[in-house]
Amino acid sequence: MITGIEALALEATDILSVSRAAQQIVSPLAQANSKLVDSSMPANPDEVKHALDRALVAIASVDRKLVECTEIINSLNTLSDSELHFTHEFTAELKVRAAMLTHHIENLRDVFSLVETAPSWKPYLSAVMERKIKAIRSVSNLRNAYLNIALITEQFVDPVPTVESSVEGRVAEFESAVVASNELLKINRSGWR
Repeated sequence: MITGIEALALEATDILSVSRAAQQIVSPLAQANSKLVDSSMPANPDEVKHALDRALVAIASVDRKLVECTEIINSLNTLSDSELHFTHEFTAELKVRAAMLTHHIENLRDVFSLVETAPSWKPYLSAVMERKIKAIRSVSNLRNAYLNIALITEQFVDPVPTVESSVEGRVAEFESAVVASNELLKINRSGWR
């Protein structure tokens, strides 16, 4: 059962919207770069500005998700321990999402590296470097927020319940049950004990 705070945290850590935002940072730069490589012409300032502006818009959406995650972290820190109960699946899902963001960070580094080394982007290198720093920092901060939420909620995961049981019966009854089980499963009884 998902609690209210879990639902809010899952919404705040929506990996699809963050993946889309990371793709929106990368795709205009990659498209502009491939056009430049294909045409071997100097960069069109309008295309470059458009690509860099689109990257800034996507970075802003990542930053909005970070604000949501920060609010979740703050609310988790202010709630009493008795109000918080989370599942193992919830914390595991947050860690998986954080790992996906790590892959997005690596992708951002790769694409920005291609753009930085392209000669046609040299006049715009300072703007490219600024976007690179902002993009990687934003996605890294968001990944860290995901991990923080996971670490906080791990403290409130219900432990595995312990079951105390006692079996009553005579030894002969247990021996006959084991023999019947062995026959049913066609297990050969070994000679050692």
